[in-house]
Amino acid sequence: MVLKGHIYRGKKPVHWSPSSRTALAEAELEYPEGHTSISIYAAFKIVDVGESFPENLKMFLPRLGVAIWTTTPWTIPANAGVAVNDKLVYAVVQVHEPPETGLVEDRSGKGGKNNIKFGSGLHNPDIQYLVVALDLVEALQSKWHVKLEVKGTLLGSELEHSRYTHPLFQRECPVVVGGNYITTESGTGLVHTAPGHGQEDYVTGQKYNLPMFSPVDDEGNFTVEAGDFQGMSVLGDGNMAVVEALQKASHLLLQEAYVHKYPYDWRTKKPTIFRATEQWFASVEGFKEAALNAIADVDWFPPQGENRITAMVSGRSDWCISRQRTWGVPIPVFYNVNTGEPLMTQETISHVQEIIRQKGSDAWWYLEVQDLLPEEFRKEADQYIRGNDTMDVWFDSGSSWAAVLKTRKDLKWPADVYLEGSDQHRGWFQSSLLTSVAVQGSAPYKKVLTHGFVLDERGLKMSKSNGNGIDPEVVIEGGKNQKEAPGYGADVLRLWVASVDYTGDVMIGDRILKQMSDIYRKLRGTLRFLLSNLHNFNPELDTIQYENLPMIDKYALFQLANVMDEITESYRCYHFYKFYQLIQKFAVVDLSNFYFDTAKDRLYVGGTKNFTRRSCQTVLAAHLLCLVRAIAPVLPHMAEDAWQHLPFSHLLKDGSKCDYVFESGWPLIEDQWRSLSADNVEYWKALMQIRTEVNKVLETARGAKLIGASLDAKVLLSTANEALLSRLIQHTKEDPDKLCRIFITSQVEIIRSIEEAKSLDINYTGIYNLEGQGDLWVGVSKADGSKCERCWNYSPKVGFFPNHPSLCERCHSVICEGAEIKYQTATVV
Repeated sequence: MVLKGHIYRGKKPVHWSPSSRTALAEAELEYPEGHTSISIYAAFKIVDVGESFPENLKMFLPRLGVAIWTTTPWTIPANAGVAVNDKLVYAVVQVHEPPETGLVEDRSGKGGKNNIKFGSGLHNPDIQYLVVALDLVEALQSKWHVKLEVKGTLLGSELEHSRYTHPLFQRECPVVVGGNYITTESGTGLVHTAPGHGQEDYVTGQKYNLPMFSPVDDEGNFTVEAGDFQGMSVLGDGNMAVVEALQKASHLLLQEAYVHKYPYDWRTKKPTIFRATEQWFASVEGFKEAALNAIADVDWFPPQGENRITAMVSGRSDWCISRQRTWGVPIPVFYNVNTGEPLMTQETISHVQEIIRQKGSDAWWYLEVQDLLPEEFRKEADQYIRGNDTMDVWFDSGSSWAAVLKTRKDLKWPADVYLEGSDQHRGWFQSSLLTSVAVQGSAPYKKVLTHGFVLDERGLKMSKSNGNGIDPEVVIEGGKNQKEAPGYGADVLRLWVASVDYTGDVMIGDRILKQMSDIYRKLRGTLRFLLSNLHNFNPELDTIQYENLPMIDKYALFQLANVMDEITESYRCYHFYKFYQLIQKFAVVDLSNFYFDTAKDRLYVGGTKNFTRRSCQTVLAAHLLCLVRAIAPVLPHMAEDAWQHLPFSHLLKDGSKCDYVFESGWPLIEDQWRSLSADNVEYWKALMQIRTEVNKVLETARGAKLIGASLDAKVLLSTANEALLSRLIQHTKEDPDKLCRIFITSQVEIIRSIEEAKSLDINYTGIYNLEGQGDLWVGVSKADGSKCERCWNYSPKVGFFPNHPSLCERCHSVICEGAEIKYQTATVV
């Protein structure tokens, strides 16, 4: 893969790691909290002014200076200019009542971390007037402990082309106009500019043809060009030596510790510097617009990822793709030993490419140059040396779409989805985007999903030093002490992953895993209930047609259809935590607490071929086939375990048996399951509210010892809502839609009016307001009749049958008559 027209070699400032002695990409940096830099305010004496400088301010020129602020004093030797914002208003101020030079006590209350030192520059007779941003005069007065008298104002554009003397070396430098990076949020409003040590400085320097001076070597030490500072570490004694030199020359105004985020090499955990070096670059300018358009064509999860990568690509101009490491993929370039000119043509690249394909990338280092060159260049081999630079690893990984998607027949380009951490908007996602757009003209992915990072239960970052890391293998298989570190299995770990909102950082620990294990067991219990109650159910023979199902079963299928729609959408949008919430609430709460509870009576008490039992099994089978496939992407082992224990065969479209859950495909929901009318939906919502209020009164009666189990009770209901009252009366007539089956009580009686209900001698009552339905009166009394020893329901008919005096009428019918109600059947497809 060659980015034709976009690769070049040049000298530009890049992030440099003295500890690794190599250039770094932004993605190879980290910004830890708590880094403390030595920051300084310094004054540079103006010796000449530009044509636009106001006449009325020229009187201050002999003793006028510009004040700058920097957190990298070591870059002062490389200073080539001072930048201003042409639109800002600046003030010429006179310094009055300067404090004595020396340390000032900590004013922050942070144990000496904010000590400041006033410099001799505040007493410099050659610089009694300073140029600073007008908006910062008050803040600088407080910071410097001086009185600043404003003598006049001017625009930044009027300072352009003024000249000052370098504070440490005998050279003059210009005042230039920088960009919008110059603000009044901090500092002085004037920016010390060293094009060899900063990207914004470099851009400004290019505009004014400023020298790109960078007197720092690969190890981060000053070179001979830095004069007396030669050999000193810019991040150590050299930094302090520059401060002391400024103090000695009476150019230091103030020195203080400054705590901020600073770029570190993520491998060595050491601070980096910005330094101009000869590197290979990929110019992004030529295809930046195409890259931004490609970003807009990609689906980003979460959506804010699009804004993040757009901002990063918008602000990018060049990509440093070379590294000075002894490992990595070599950049296949040769250099002329006399001129240093690089040799890299399509022929040389193709030749080296074939060598590496056969011998591996190490061949670049051990073969002779003449062997690395193609035939037409071998006669000139003694004129060339091989390059020692290696490729940026982000260029390697960013080219993976070409090496993988474009070369494997079973894969296709672009990829459906790229998945990585949120830090990869500046790393893999971006490098993949840029290489693909440059070569192919579009992004290498259709969707990009980003996640946060794993923290411990206290919200702390995991590290070896903290000893708070969690090994996934231990979570799955358990530790050496199984009591202290039990093995939860892969499914529990996967369930935890699905449960968290991965768009931010997530926490994990023993307590959280135990909670996941509990949820896992409850899900497993739900599947066991479904499987165990379908042991004698044959879908082809026993399925009840939808139109013949009782209303409670139709409502159950309506709920199932809605939940499956939501689960499908949560998977489609990669909202796995929503899947977790849905499956937990539906399978563990809604099904277990309502439908399963009401189903037990007809499953356990009705005859094996009773209509109400078969209708219930029809619904249970639908739930089983949907839920087991819905959980399969997250809980594959549980899903497959359940599938292998299906009490019936599930057939594929071609009529063959489906042996494995992942062969079955995603469940298709029948349209009629969603066909419940709006009136019926609202009624069942009201009925669920009524059930909740009934349970409250039942609990009160249980606490008072009136009843034990809910089957010991008779419930009385009344409402002023005539339409609801009429529906409730209808609901008392036929199994399994009887209200007593829904409330799991022995009887339910509807009272025509609330006034009549209140007149009854009922000790345990309550009046509740139903949402959108008005008031509901609930009463609970002891159930009528005696307890049936088979179903445990109370009935006045118990004792009525001589041959089975302990049975109710329903159980007597099942035991003695073996009555079977005819029903129609339908085949499930």
